[in-house]
Amino acid sequence: MTRLQKLLSVLSAGVVWCCGCSSTASPERETVTHGPTAGYVTGTAAAVVDRLEGDGLTLLHPIDTTSSDCVSARCDQAITTDRFRIMSFPTTGDAQRFAADHALEQVGTLVVDFSPTLSKAERDALWHSIAENAAA
Repeated sequence: MTRLQKLLSVLSAGVVWCCGCSSTASPERETVTHGPTAGYVTGTAAAVVDRLEGDGLTLLHPIDTTSSDCVSARCDQAITTDRFRIMSFPTTGDAQRFAADHALEQVGTLVVDFSPTLSKAERDALWHSIAENAAA
């Protein structure tokens, strides 16, 4: 299955899942949405980073960048490592809009921006770990 086919499958599921949302997506944009494998996203960006470290994943230099990143992004919290930045938003809709506007990964209220130095395999492995820990 190609990345586009996976994206379309996820988007279709996301539309069904989000039918109760009060805002509508603008027709010229697609929202990149990923659902966790089980449960709902809980906690903040820092909570997910803590769970990742607890699982033994090496995160290089995690820093709370809320004061610099969240002013313009309007997020609640941002943690930046050498490999990715994760931001938590007040609502799933806020996260979806920010992710779509910046072509980033999103799960629930969390948005992830990977370092451009990571290979696709590294990004995929990190994304899998983040999505699983977001639902924990």
